[in-house]
Amino acid sequence: MAKSSRRDLRTLLLVPQHDLTTQIDARMGKVGFPALRPTQAQLLAMVEPSGVRLTDLVGATKLPKQTLGDMVDDLEAQRLVERYPDPEHGVIKRVRLGPRGKALASEVRKVSDATEARWAKVLGKTKMRTLRTLLEELADGLQDDGGSKRDGGSKRDGVRPRKRR
Repeated sequence: MAKSSRRDLRTLLLVPQHDLTTQIDARMGKVGFPALRPTQAQLLAMVEPSGVRLTDLVGATKLPKQTLGDMVDDLEAQRLVERYPDPEHGVIKRVRLGPRGKALASEVRKVSDATEARWAKVLGKTKMRTLRTLLEELADGLQDDGGSKRDGGSKRDGVRPRKRR
């Protein structure tokens, strides 16, 4: 491909993301899980086994509290997540995967691993390891400086969310 026809970065990122999403959606349909919106799937991926505070999810996703709360409500209604009191602070709520959410996460992990292995066949193992390392470095860097916010980021994006009073 000539340099003048260089593809846009959005397209280059969209193609592998679409491939992975298509594989995940197909598998979820086969095993009887509901179709999830991409943001719901991403939110589920952020829920750690030990659970996560809602305020930390707000900070990680850069979504408004109300939007995130509505998403958690939807996932909770499907019994994919459950809220529980934070053991360190009774008023604060944490979110963890429910039994259905754990099963879904396991299936998503299997599909992700299989997709990564398939991509390694296309790129070769060394390039795939390099790609993964670079993506992890980029994700960490963007999370650290808050550069992933849709409006281009702001100085406040990189700080921890304020605690409710």
